[in-house]
Amino acid sequence: MTLFDLDGVLTTKDTMAALIVQRLKRKPFRLLMVLPIYAVAVIAGSHRELAARANRLAVQVTFKGLSEPEYRDLASGAGRRLAAQPGFVREDLIQHCRNTQKASRVVIVTASELCLVESLLEATGLPDVEVIASRLTFTDRSPRVALHNVGYQKVRSLEAAGIPVERATFYTDSASDLPLALKTAQTVIVHPTKRSRRRLLTALSGARLIE
Repeated sequence: MTLFDLDGVLTTKDTMAALIVQRLKRKPFRLLMVLPIYAVAVIAGSHRELAARANRLAVQVTFKGLSEPEYRDLASGAGRRLAAQPGFVREDLIQHCRNTQKASRVVIVTASELCLVESLLEATGLPDVEVIASRLTFTDRSPRVALHNVGYQKVRSLEAAGIPVERATFYTDSASDLPLALKTAQTVIVHPTKRSRRRLLTALSGARLIE
């Protein structure tokens, strides 16, 4: 059993952030509303719940006015374009994921949104991989985050799906995944920031490091 985070592991950048940027380019007046929200997320730093709330609000503001079919069209197209964008996906890790899938169960567990993630993975040659991701709900053309699959929520989501995390190898780049990493049999740290590298290696004495 192998678990892969998406952003920073199979990709070099944040997939949901890339979709938000694309949307704001089309609706630049909303940038003035979203920038202060992202400033809060950055300033929050280690206060991860505050940062997560700010990120959820940014999603709501960015995609307000879209119906579910309109959002799905936007996200699906963005996923395909991001997969084709030079340097956006880590080809070596994508290939490793494909190879691993031939021998054992593979699950992508990510904070990015499900439709976007599935589109990107299909375009990279991983159309049948299992995905556990964040989900949106739509009311009166106002998308909201119904499930934000970040931090300890990843553990809850995997356990709810009946996935035995204690026997899994987990690939991650971020210290925000420590709740899950502490429960898995082995963790592989992939191209972390200095801060995440320090926190993950301190907490996980047996972790492997890919830089």
